[in-house]
Amino acid sequence: MNFERVKKTAVRFGWPAYRLSQAREAVYGRGISSWAEAAALPAEIRAGLERECPVLSFSPVKILSSKKGGAHKALLSLRDGARIETVLLKPIESHWSVCVSTQVGCPVGCSFCATGKMGFTRNLSAEEIADQPLFWLGWLRKKEKGARIASVVFMGMGEPLLNYACVIDAANVLANPDFLGIGRRHISVSTAGVAPAIEKLARDLPQANLALSLHSADEEKRDALVPLNRKYCLSDLKKSLEEYLRRAGRQVFLEYAVLKGINDTPKDCRLLAEWIKSFGPASYLLHVNLIASNGPMKPSPEDVRALAAALSGAGIKVSVRKSLGSDILAACGQLAT
Repeated sequence: MNFERVKKTAVRFGWPAYRLSQAREAVYGRGISSWAEAAALPAEIRAGLERECPVLSFSPVKILSSKKGGAHKALLSLRDGARIETVLLKPIESHWSVCVSTQVGCPVGCSFCATGKMGFTRNLSAEEIADQPLFWLGWLRKKEKGARIASVVFMGMGEPLLNYACVIDAANVLANPDFLGIGRRHISVSTAGVAPAIEKLARDLPQANLALSLHSADEEKRDALVPLNRKYCLSDLKKSLEEYLRRAGRQVFLEYAVLKGINDTPKDCRLLAEWIKSFGPASYLLHVNLIASNGPMKPSPEDVRALAAALSGAGIKVSVRKSLGSDILAACGQLAT
């Protein structure tokens, strides 16, 4: 929803100012997905808004819900016919989080990621990004009165920092108290390692959480797992992270998809611990999130716990992230259309 377009439409048609408040309440308060649902507005205004500025910039094609609970995935069709997926997660009771996509496909091509195998089509607009939590709000409100979106993670399809301007604009829209009002500290941006943009993020979204998809501290292995490493290597990432930590002073999450036999060996553990400790006093701000990869290299829960124990024993802050939605292909690295 581009509310600036709604304002311009209201001015052009000479609607009274209070109609804007009613429109805002209908969209962000009640979670409508179509202006036809805005009962407080006269029929002619509803029709005008539907024609000039529809609530959503896409149409839902299919929604899947995990039989294990805690995850729902939607396939969305954009106005040009391109398709993306977005995920609604409930990691803890009474906390709904939306995983948003930022691109159609992805140009990074990580070897273990289904999205990367799609290739890249285009960037999403700020409206297409910000509309994903808005869509889920409407879906939730039809099932659970008073439900709200508590957090948003830019971890869906695409590399957020290669669509930098639109991601920043979308995050600011989502945080706007007149709209969804998501707390900035409840917004997380993930990157596979676009080093120059990491430094800019500390200036443009200083309160948001940063997650770096590291996956290996071995240069050669990371080249194979995350091809972007060939452009921005581990030393480049270190310099950018050091600047980010200096400016933002906030904890950074190092996302680590555990691939059995690939990046979970004792040597991998040692290199990761050494890389983190090379940050010196700032290393206490780096926290490793381990998550079991999906597919043929999927480790057992015992494998992941063993790696966590080894890292912890080396003095590294580490946690094992709960994986949700794997049965509907909604977990880490599974999104594709």
